[in-house]
Amino acid sequence: MSDSSARILQSLERVSELLEDPSAPVYENLFARYPEFKGLFRFEPNGELARQNMFQVTVVALMEHLDGRHSAVTMVNSERTNHAHIGVDNASFDRYYEVVRDTFHEILGDEWTAETEAAWNEAIQSLIGATHEWNSPDAPQPAAH
Repeated sequence: MSDSSARILQSLERVSELLEDPSAPVYENLFARYPEFKGLFRFEPNGELARQNMFQVTVVALMEHLDGRHSAVTMVNSERTNHAHIGVDNASFDRYYEVVRDTFHEILGDEWTAETEAAWNEAIQSLIGATHEWNSPDAPQPAAH
């Protein structure tokens, strides 16, 4: 496990120790920054299950990407497509990772270090970059069967 992976995992574990549902403050912050997203959760009375699932997918994808698993890019691109169908553009989709990072920073307060910040920033940029590169018109396309 890389140093960045270890720092991110440490912050995830610490947040989980402090909060039963870390997704709740993430979405509070998301809706505060981008109130237009709240309406996307109209299919559930409070949207809690969808939020928890999306949070889990985000964390799993980030950790798998850091571990070099290419399935993370596929997973994120699949979610990009799903979100595009409900009107979420790529830039808005990418901001979710920043909201997760910033919320964890708020939760951990003084326990959040410059090294933790750097690890999160590196991981976010790497995963976002890989998914955008994969979607590039110049990217190699899978062979037709």
